[in-house]
Amino acid sequence: MTTPPPTGAGTRFVARTGRGPVAFDDPMEVVRWEPPAPGRSGCCLLEKRGRVVRGWARIEVGPDGAGSRVVWEGDLRVRGVPGLFGPVVARSARLLYGRVAAGLLREAPPSAGPAPPR
Repeated sequence: MTTPPPTGAGTRFVARTGRGPVAFDDPMEVVRWEPPAPGRSGCCLLEKRGRVVRGWARIEVGPDGAGSRVVWEGDLRVRGVPGLFGPVVARSARLLYGRVAAGLLREAPPSAGPAPPR
């Protein structure tokens, strides 16, 4: 985190993207923050503002039976990669985000319940 709590629109943070020596800082800012509430899904819109990766990601979380449904979509542009390779970048991003989401879900205890308010 590069901004103090509470988390919300305007929060900035830096993720480390890559593996081993092929990694880089991936700065982002939360530009929309709508936590879930009774009867409606929650939504977070991130803008990627790095020198390597630019674009946005939208994460929506809503009820689905006894659990939750997460929809993660986005648009990425990688510096130095021509638009011709857009489909390769998109497929790679889908695989990466899928692994990240699966890892986060594995780490959450099943009975954790909602996160405490900040």
